Amino acid sequence: MARPRQVSDEQIAQAARETFLKHGAGAAVSLIARSLDISQAALFHRAQSKKELLLRALRPHLPKEVAILAAGPGAGPIRPQLSATLLGLLTYLTEVVPCISVLRGAGLPVDQTQAVGEPPTVALRRLLTGWLSQAAERGQTQLAVASVIAEALLGALEARAFNRYVGGDSFTPGTDEDFVHQLVLGLVPEAATP
Repeated sequence: MARPRQVSDEQIAQAARETFLKHGAGAAVSLIARSLDISQAALFHRAQSKKELLLRALRPHLPKEVAILAAGPGAGPIRPQLSATLLGLLTYLTEVVPCISVLRGAGLPVDQTQAVGEPPTVALRRLLTGWLSQAAERGQTQLAVASVIAEALLGALEARAFNRYVGGDSFTPGTDEDFVHQLVLGLVPEAATP
């Protein structure tokens, strides 16, 4: 008699993520089990419901850029620092937007689709506002209202991620690097020279 195949929690989450992103929230759990080469019963032994599988696979997490924003800006020119951080956030949003769309398509209330604490997009706006405020206080940039600039920057990144999800690369012309560079150039002024 063959031993049941052992799979990790990460393998389950990855298989569920791939299945739900490809087939939508209505995908049969048997597709996930088949991709893992385990029985549906074995899968339900590890995840008690389809809802749990959806949340485990698609619930947004906070990106690594949270730590960068929380630490505040470093010394030196502000635009390169901000561009690097925003490029990382764009990569994160490109991964997260499809997940959020599938969760919303499953009809899950917003409070069930987030981990404990504030939603990632709210946390990012708060942290980016603080980061920009610190840069302005240090004289690295001149901003009228940091919260408005943070909203504009993150809104543009979210729109690009959503457009890529909906229409592919043809809906997001140019490179992400150029997009972020131009965004920062247009919205974040250089520090005033004495």
